[in-house]
Amino acid sequence: MLNKTKQHKFQLFTWMSMGSIVIILFLAYFFYSALSKNLIGNSRQFLSKQVEIASNESQRRFNNLFEDLTFFTKNLESYSDLESDDKKQALEGRIRRLLSSYGTLVDTLFIVEPSNSKGYLVKRNNYFQEIEVSPNKEFTGLDRYLTIKSHDRNFKVVVSLNVGAFLADFAANHYLGDGGYKFYFQGDKPMVISPDLEEGEFISFYPSLKREIDNEIRGGLKGVYEGELIHNTADGKLINAIVAQYPFNLHPLRSNYAFVFVRDREVVVAKVFNTYMLLLVGLFILLLFIIYFMIKHFRSINVNNHKLQKKSNEINRLFDQQTLLLQGTKGFVYFHDAKGNVTNVSDNIVDVLGYEKEEFLKNNRDYLLSDELKEVRGRVRKAIENREEYFEFEMNNIKKDGSRIRVKCFERMFYDDEGKFTNSVGISTDIHEKHLAEQELIKSENRLRAVLNSLPDIIFIYDNEGKFIDYYVQSPELLLMDPKDALGKYISDVMPYPLNERLMVAFDRALDTGRLQTEEMSLDILGKKRFFQVRIFKLDDKRMISVSRDITEQKLWENGLKEAKEMAEGANRAKSEFLASMSHEIRTPMNGLLGMIGLLEGTTLNEEQEQYVKVIKDSGESLLVIIRDILDYSKIEEGKLELDLIDFNIVEEIYKVTNIFSGLMSAKELKFDLQIADDVPRWMTLDKEKLKQILFNIIGNAIKFTPTGGGVSLRVKGEPVMDKSFMISFLIKDTGIGIPKDRIEKLIHPFTQAGHGNSGEKSGSGLGLAIANKLIELMGGSLEIESEPGQGAEFSFSVFGRIAAPKAGEAFLSSDQSQGENVINKISDRYPLSILLVEDNEINLKFMTLLMKQLGYFVDTAHNGEEAISAVGKKDYDLIFMDYQMPFMNGVEASKAIKSLNRGKNVRIIGLSANVFKEDIERALMSGMDDYLTKPIKIQELVNKIKTSFEIIS
Repeated sequence: MLNKTKQHKFQLFTWMSMGSIVIILFLAYFFYSALSKNLIGNSRQFLSKQVEIASNESQRRFNNLFEDLTFFTKNLESYSDLESDDKKQALEGRIRRLLSSYGTLVDTLFIVEPSNSKGYLVKRNNYFQEIEVSPNKEFTGLDRYLTIKSHDRNFKVVVSLNVGAFLADFAANHYLGDGGYKFYFQGDKPMVISPDLEEGEFISFYPSLKREIDNEIRGGLKGVYEGELIHNTADGKLINAIVAQYPFNLHPLRSNYAFVFVRDREVVVAKVFNTYMLLLVGLFILLLFIIYFMIKHFRSINVNNHKLQKKSNEINRLFDQQTLLLQGTKGFVYFHDAKGNVTNVSDNIVDVLGYEKEEFLKNNRDYLLSDELKEVRGRVRKAIENREEYFEFEMNNIKKDGSRIRVKCFERMFYDDEGKFTNSVGISTDIHEKHLAEQELIKSENRLRAVLNSLPDIIFIYDNEGKFIDYYVQSPELLLMDPKDALGKYISDVMPYPLNERLMVAFDRALDTGRLQTEEMSLDILGKKRFFQVRIFKLDDKRMISVSRDITEQKLWENGLKEAKEMAEGANRAKSEFLASMSHEIRTPMNGLLGMIGLLEGTTLNEEQEQYVKVIKDSGESLLVIIRDILDYSKIEEGKLELDLIDFNIVEEIYKVTNIFSGLMSAKELKFDLQIADDVPRWMTLDKEKLKQILFNIIGNAIKFTPTGGGVSLRVKGEPVMDKSFMISFLIKDTGIGIPKDRIEKLIHPFTQAGHGNSGEKSGSGLGLAIANKLIELMGGSLEIESEPGQGAEFSFSVFGRIAAPKAGEAFLSSDQSQGENVINKISDRYPLSILLVEDNEINLKFMTLLMKQLGYFVDTAHNGEEAISAVGKKDYDLIFMDYQMPFMNGVEASKAIKSLNRGKNVRIIGLSANVFKEDIERALMSGMDDYLTKPIKIQELVNKIKTSFEIIS
């Protein structure tokens, strides 16, 4: 019995041992399978992560190169402002840093201009070198060169790329372990990166695997596969491998790229065998402790129950969190059966729709709009027919309070093994506020579209490549084609050459700078030329917009205005030419008339003859004043009058101006009071002649209209204005007849007078105050007039100047000191000169001949330029008085010809003309004339010119 018991125990032990062995083998297989799957899974994840990181890093690095090259190209134009050495040094520094930063990717950098090309590279020893580049060098080869053009397309920057080395460098940073291989795809061509292969050795993908990889790379999809690689060893073995690929783009290169990382599956699984052996030993050890585990069995069950309870609590907590999440998003969960009836709903429905759970389950279809319910049922049937796993829709729900809300529903559909719909679970979310916002946005867009459609402008919207994608046009007849036909086309295809290129330049400039660009263009539409103004600007990051307006009428108006302006300018020039001609025609005989009167005054006359001569002389000088005023006002109107600033003693000039009127004031027994403030600087920088002309006109006007026995006063004061600038104020008062209020403003207009002066006074031209006002404005001031009839008048004005340094030793000669210089008889004894007189007017010729004879000179004469040239060719002259306007050949042409002769190189030529315009004087001096006298000629001025010429010649 005992033996049987032992045998029974032995058999039991044997069966238990055999059972343990079976258990151990089962566990060994189970653990081996689990470890294998785990290692394979980890390897797949590891390869997928590594290839993604490598792809993203290489793409980011290449994008950095493209952005740096773009920034470098945009800033190349700034180097044109530098000197050549600085430009070269700064440019090479930028290129060195650029090449050093991308040494693996960039071999050489080229700067290509229409007439010049240069190359730069950095060698392995970091030696920077500039290389010569053939002007005809072509930069071709798929993904071999990267070209960046400047905005004005005058030059481009080209870099030579080594994409393979660049990608290999990035792949080297990722260790795959034993049995690892790295590839990169360029298009559909795989390139081996590692390991290093011996000569004649290669690794390729099995065709079916390569086709699968190619398809997903072209589709831009990443992927992890298990397949075979062909290794051309002696036995041509196949490698069963785990493959991971990740596609990427190197913008703007055209090829598709992808990294492919591979691990030999056998190498991965080999590690499992090592682990398996250790595990097997562990299982045998575990067998020794099986009894111990059996003892601990119940305790283990308790522990597992505890863990199960803990997991259950965790699941419940997750459900609670889900409920809170639904409450936060205003949503609830519902369940449908195969017939579409709601079988259950979450408790938080009361927070969304206001219904209790039982209330909703009983009458849920009553809370839906019938039209929407019918539509949803139709969509559900279609989804079930297509066996869709997920279904999404929006609809309106009626809340318990009667209001409507918009909800979004998402359902998971379930089917049995035969494909029949069994049930679904869904989440309904309150999106009412979002729906209202979207509807308002749609209304806003519709309003905007209505506004755009009502605008008279032509509006087109493009993508960033210049392709038409939308339009708003009120007048299609203003377009080259129907706007619908332009959609999908590019600006360069729709607009005619060269207008399309000009618009694309503006388009690219607006895209790059983000600033509004405006262009004007003309188009022939239906046989008529029309003008448009086009504004191009960014609408958003992905769209551009152009707004065109028909400006044909505006252009026509501008052209008409331009023609009117040209006609007005022509009329103005004609007026100037007429005034110049009249000046010459009047001043020429006046020169003879006044000259003869001057000679006549030097003869013996009785008292009656002296009176006659004085009347004739005064009348002639009055006529000259009128002519001068007319010419001055004409120059002021044309804007040709300019300031001639000189340094002079302003105090002495004021005294000289007032002394001129001393005879007239004595004759009218007028009291004159002159006061100059002490703070007025003696020396100033101003236009002396224009200031004297202002004072002549205003003081002369005051004396003219002041009756006998009255008074005139002049007050001068000053005020410093910033640094050396100084404002001088003048106040002229008189006790004359006064001016009516309604006539004061008209006094500064030409040919206007307030009234007539005293009996015997000359009325004048009415230009004096008008010219004075214009000159005062030219000198930075304004004329103010205050007066009442019978109370006299006050004229005040201010001019701006600068304080000047006094000139040492310069003073004005008194009349006694200069008396000797005014003696004209026998002036030739002191200044002996050989003189030629050229004049076509007989009266002026006689006057000049008599005057020169009185000065002691016997002059030769010529009637025109041709005679003057002939005379100079026969005789040496020291001085020539040359008339400006003459028949056959004028004085300008004659002066040029004389200066070109050997006898005429050193002769001095003084021009004589009635033209007083500055441009006429400048033209005469440029022709070769050395000096200039305006008619009528004053004897003292003629004497001064003779004296100056003698001193220069001597």
